[in-house]
Amino acid sequence: MPAAAQDTLPQLLTAELALLREFALLLKAEQEALVRGELDRLMPLAEEKSRQASLLAEAAERRNQSLAALGLDRDRLGMDAWLASGAKAAGAGEDWQNLLLLAATARTQNELNGKLIQTRLQQNQRALTALNVANSQTQLYGPDGQVKSGASGRNFGSY
Repeated sequence: MPAAAQDTLPQLLTAELALLREFALLLKAEQEALVRGELDRLMPLAEEKSRQASLLAEAAERRNQSLAALGLDRDRLGMDAWLASGAKAAGAGEDWQNLLLLAATARTQNELNGKLIQTRLQQNQRALTALNVANSQTQLYGPDGQVKSGASGRNFGSY
């Protein structure tokens, strides 16, 4: 096995785990903002979440390239094979397990946040619909400046 890839893989794994921990914190902050209705916080969080997701994808790609350089599959099976070979740095197995657990937790959190966003959108749509209905029923003046009845659209005092 190439020594450079062998030496690099534990460091890449540690760095990827650190990035994933940061990402999980962003997901938690996003959930808190959604629950509290702090909608002004969502756009900066979404931008940071997108940036972090890109960094995570790059980290995973670097890890997969190191696996390929060792002649292993570029996926979970390759990582498992590398760990099983015994040629690993101290803590790499624990980092890998932590990464897998945290990734599953982050996926679940992200799905929950998506559901919270969907619920907010539905609430906003219902509120807009109610306001539009109320607005159309309480129109007091028409475009011609004449008093209008909201329900029938007839002028007041007409038969």
